[in-house]
Amino acid sequence: MRLLTLLSLLLLLFPTAKADDAEKWEQWYETIADEEEADPESLDDIYELLNNLANHPININTATREELEALPFLSSCQVMDIMEYLNRYGMMKSKNELNAIESLDFYRRKLLSCFITIGEKHVDKSLHLDDVAKYGESDLLAYASVPTFSRKGDSNGYLGYPYKHWLRYSFHYGKRIRFGIVASQDAGEPFMANKNNLGYDYYSPYLVVNDLGPFETLALGHYKVSTGLGLVVNMGFGFGKMSMLQSIGGKSSSIVCAHSSRSEASNMRGAAATLRLASALRLTAFASCRQAEASPNDNGTVATILTSGYHRTPKEMEKKHNTTITDFGVNATFDRNDIHLGATALFTHFDRLLQPDTKALYKQYYPQGHDFLNMSIDYGYRRYPLFVSGETAIDAKGNLATLNALTLSLSRSFNIVLLHRYYSMRYTSIHSYSFSEGGRVQNESGLYAGLEWKPLYGSLVSAYLDYAYFPWPRYQVTQTSSRSIDGFLSSMVKLGKWTVVLRYRIRRHQKNTFDKTITTMLKPLVWQTDQRLRLGTVWDNGLFRVSSQVDAALSRYDDLSRGVMFSEAVGLTLRRITFNVGFKYFLTDDYDSRLYSYESGPLYAFSMPSFSGHGIRYSLLVKWKPADNLTFYAKAGVSDYFDRDVIGSDLQQISASSACTLEFQTRWRF
Repeated sequence: MRLLTLLSLLLLLFPTAKADDAEKWEQWYETIADEEEADPESLDDIYELLNNLANHPININTATREELEALPFLSSCQVMDIMEYLNRYGMMKSKNELNAIESLDFYRRKLLSCFITIGEKHVDKSLHLDDVAKYGESDLLAYASVPTFSRKGDSNGYLGYPYKHWLRYSFHYGKRIRFGIVASQDAGEPFMANKNNLGYDYYSPYLVVNDLGPFETLALGHYKVSTGLGLVVNMGFGFGKMSMLQSIGGKSSSIVCAHSSRSEASNMRGAAATLRLASALRLTAFASCRQAEASPNDNGTVATILTSGYHRTPKEMEKKHNTTITDFGVNATFDRNDIHLGATALFTHFDRLLQPDTKALYKQYYPQGHDFLNMSIDYGYRRYPLFVSGETAIDAKGNLATLNALTLSLSRSFNIVLLHRYYSMRYTSIHSYSFSEGGRVQNESGLYAGLEWKPLYGSLVSAYLDYAYFPWPRYQVTQTSSRSIDGFLSSMVKLGKWTVVLRYRIRRHQKNTFDKTITTMLKPLVWQTDQRLRLGTVWDNGLFRVSSQVDAALSRYDDLSRGVMFSEAVGLTLRRITFNVGFKYFLTDDYDSRLYSYESGPLYAFSMPSFSGHGIRYSLLVKWKPADNLTFYAKAGVSDYFDRDVIGSDLQQISASSACTLEFQTRWRF
């Protein structure tokens, strides 16, 4: 009764308003994205791209093929259909015209509407400093995470205090100019002390200018570059296999963009430029010199390049900026009508010798030496109903890596994707990241078949089957080759205000036997089988949003491990304030049956945590917008375990069964 009374008062104090599409992209993205498969390090990059597009949407009437192909949720068929619609019928007058594009399913149509605007076709290419100063927009974010608990390292081990905080400033002048800086500090890192005597542990300044004279793109400071399908260089983000089903068919391009995330790895520092030499020909060149951290060997060589970015302990701080990486690269692309051709060359130099510990057989072919050279050609053909893309790369010793995909659209509502990859166990590359099961562009070959089917309006069925073969030993496979099989089936249905999602996944991969009595060097392999099932419903009327979800896991290796999780989330959107309440109950036998679940948070601070053991997780997120250009966020999240007295281990250990974290954020746009 008290809850109903409080809710009634809130409705009186804050008149209700339906959430704008631009504010709902997170919800639509959460619905169609395969979060469990997404690379954790790329989540911030994915969010950065989509949030930037939501704040500065694309004018659909002037959009280029490259701009639309940069949207990770659009397939080549969908991009082609959008361009064809504009060529045939002229400018769009309303976002409702997206309904006329048959290949766009309900979910991607809603998602796309969050990132586009309807504008006139005329574009003024001139750049005037007066206009930049008058019409440019600044965005300042400040974030702090305050734990209400103490970790073991806070009192003995960490150099800094237990608070995490960061600042982000960015300036935009449409799509023409973007510059800013990110300053970030992880919990436990020193501030204004030790090697961080300039304040924050990490800074990322950047400047990107588009359409400046002969330059299509000019980037200075920290930036990212991706070419082809990522076999030579890919510092963008990577989705899981279901998202690849959408994004890879026919899409192969060169991208230079700002590095404005808090990730300290996967970026370059220096300058990059893209010149449009002709209407169909572009040339991109880039140079970088950045400091990284590495685990050193006793002889001063480098054993491993580290990417965590943590500098909390004296040992971690000693490794900060102890290695310099220099890169020079060039890419040329030719795009005309249905044909895409590209070529990339990248030279990388380490000032210290890379010398991994090859006593572990699976590291035998890890990159070794000072200098690395990679070259590739990428290619694509786009004409309905066939879309083809691929890239073939070699290293300095002639070792090969190739990835080729074919998308066949049997109709606007039924697509099939076939993909083959072969990555030699001897192929070495420093900055590659592409489609794989093993996580590396090395020591893998495989076949992938996927399909997407839209049987009815508001429905989407997706499935894939992936087989991978690893000819050389890898982690947890000591002495021999191994295999893996991955299958996935997903169905989403929109029924009025309801959305229903059903997903099933089974993964089987070979590992060393769990029988510790076998001491021979050549250990037999056994299969580990992991199964995941999810049933979720969402009811959304623009004011209330109620999400219910059941997840189940079954894992078999040495023993049978089972897990289940029940999740509930309720959102209330008022005119100036939004509430999101989340609750999860989880019960798993051990870590093998862990379960994942999305949790909303302040901007750039959402998470995809895993849950194992027995406990509950509950959170409250409040968003208050007292003015159009000012927003405050506050979140409290609590994890409460019933099966343990301590949480975590080593310096991260919390001597309690419950942990609560408070998060605060302020955003000022001016």
